Amino acid sequence: MDATFFGSASKCRLLNDDLLKESIYTELINSESFSDALRIMDSTPYSVHIQSLSGLYSSYELLEIAANKRMMELVLKVSEAPPANGREAIKSYISRWDIDSIKNIITSKFLGKELKRSDIFVVDRNNYPIGMIGNLLTAEDYSLMINENDIDGIAKYLLKLGYGIYLMKYIDEYRKERDVSVLLYSLDIAYYRRFYESVRFFLGNEEPMRYFIKDEVDMKNLITLIKARELNLDFEAVENGLMDLGNIPMQKLREIYSSGDGEEIVTKCLSAYGVKGVEDRSNISSGESEILMKTEMLRRTLPRFSLQSNSIGTIFNTILRFENERNNLRIIFAGKAYGMQKDKIQRMMVFI
Repeated sequence: MDATFFGSASKCRLLNDDLLKESIYTELINSESFSDALRIMDSTPYSVHIQSLSGLYSSYELLEIAANKRMMELVLKVSEAPPANGREAIKSYISRWDIDSIKNIITSKFLGKELKRSDIFVVDRNNYPIGMIGNLLTAEDYSLMINENDIDGIAKYLLKLGYGIYLMKYIDEYRKERDVSVLLYSLDIAYYRRFYESVRFFLGNEEPMRYFIKDEVDMKNLITLIKARELNLDFEAVENGLMDLGNIPMQKLREIYSSGDGEEIVTKCLSAYGVKGVEDRSNISSGESEILMKTEMLRRTLPRFSLQSNSIGTIFNTILRFENERNNLRIIFAGKAYGMQKDKIQRMMVFI
């Protein structure tokens, strides 16, 4: 136990009491209109964010951005003045929202589509959710990137902020093949290497954190295999997108991919990740596989972190719960906005 984490751990335990109960999710899934969903959310801690944003947004986009805002607020609370040996790990983890937003900008530019504000997860100096304070990128950076003429321009702009170094390593391959996935993979590799390095020097409590990072890398690698098989790609076409930071070695990933058809690969990927309790694994899509793996990852990660009294694990236990709550709410609101069936919305959610 590290006594320097006592204050942060105490704050986390209090904030955990504010997490939504499963009954709220059920009510939202069963709501028949935006007005019903708004009434339900008004009875939760999200109401203050909904009120502050109601003049800027409407319908389900209002609820989705309020969910972003609340998660940002909660994460910022638990990451305020953390002990020195936890500060870099929290900062590295938070940078995932920079990465996600950059990916959305690159993808939208590649597809020639306009980007919605709710697709960019950052905040400006007024804590306006257009993200996360403390990251390298500002609202102005995002605005300038969106206005770049092409992906080359975005990569060059990001050079001064660190992320462009990784993009430029693959820019020639992108120009040659016109495959934007190589650029997106490069950002994932940069993120996980930085995150892993950030927890290397903890004082005896780093192992659960490092296992969590490896667990996430395994999940991303296995999902990449499943998606690649759905597209009938050769292993060599996706090999550069696989990260060597996980528990499952690259040779094992190659063996899984070479072992059979799509359904068999899904089964082997789920088994390799330790997913149990799924009797019929035929016709499981990459999206459904990802939900099963995320659920499994949280089920084995959160108990490990919970047992780390007054440590970096206590903080990440709370951050992961906040993030999962925000993701579940976004699934519900997006599902309602697009008229998705209630049972499908529920299947897409991760309950822990």
